[in-house]
Amino acid sequence: MNTSLARLPVALAALLLASAAAQAAPGTFTPFSDIPMFGLYATDAPPYTPPAGVLMKNNGTRYITKLTSAQRALIGSDLKARITYHAQCDNYDRLGAMFLIVKRPGEDPLDTDPIVEVARWVTPFSDFWQGAKATYTFPEADLAPFSGLMRNRNVDVWLGIDGGSNPYTGDPCTNKDVTPEFRVVGFRYTVDLVSTQPGKASKGLPSMPVPMSDYTSVPVAGSATSKRTGGGTAVVIVSGHGSASGGDEYKHTVDTLTVNGAAVGSFSTQAMCAAYRKYSPDGNPFIFLNNGGSNPRNWCPGALIPAHSFRVTLGAENTVSLDMDDPRVPDGSYYRTSITLLPD
Repeated sequence: MNTSLARLPVALAALLLASAAAQAAPGTFTPFSDIPMFGLYATDAPPYTPPAGVLMKNNGTRYITKLTSAQRALIGSDLKARITYHAQCDNYDRLGAMFLIVKRPGEDPLDTDPIVEVARWVTPFSDFWQGAKATYTFPEADLAPFSGLMRNRNVDVWLGIDGGSNPYTGDPCTNKDVTPEFRVVGFRYTVDLVSTQPGKASKGLPSMPVPMSDYTSVPVAGSATSKRTGGGTAVVIVSGHGSASGGDEYKHTVDTLTVNGAAVGSFSTQAMCAAYRKYSPDGNPFIFLNNGGSNPRNWCPGALIPAHSFRVTLGAENTVSLDMDDPRVPDGSYYRTSITLLPD
């Protein structure tokens, strides 16, 4: 038994033990439930009122919510995001992302705040009338590198989902007996966060030497300051896009991350899509074939885009560079890239 507790009155010792157990018990919660994604090219906010505690941004293509103390108490050292896609009118493959906004306690988030990307995915080809295949849960995204930050009680942490859809003339809702409100929603998302292992909060705040953006040249490079020096983690999320001849959607690369002049790790972006074909009853079946040969891919509809984590040593000033063994970026192509540094 803890000797300091042994000296306390029995009732107080029991209360402290119960409090510690409550704080250490990880669990599951649902920050977003059935959230609609509206059109990327809409110029006005849709007639939709989000649930209490959820803010709608960018005309219904982005939503944020502040994690409550009770929710943060459920986050341990491990953390998974379970993202469920509910198909509706837009049956094309669209990019989606989950992110954090870190603020001083009590400060409201601003549209200009930088975001920390924690997960990225591409929706499958499906629609509202596909029965069981209208609902699809992605493989769980590992958010463990960010769990300490999300437990940091010295800051407010806002969780966001982003992406939007593009309902179009001729989509699966065209000539269907649906309301105008239904017609303008491409698909919906539900997000569950799942934790099972107790853990401690991190005191370090993130730096984003390469914030999430579309980069048209390689290497992708940037710099950032860090308030804490020493050990840390670098998280890289990168995907190639662009369908023109030789476009970056249709290839994979071996990428190398360099931090402060030292190569910290490499990874392949090759994706094998065959296992995801069954979740896309609409769309182009050839995306899912011959990915090891004539049809190379670096992402698949219905799959997460992997986040790659590397241990790094951080200084007060830091530089990063992500290089690729094939640096070509044809006109119309880009690499959507984010690199985040997380001090221990």
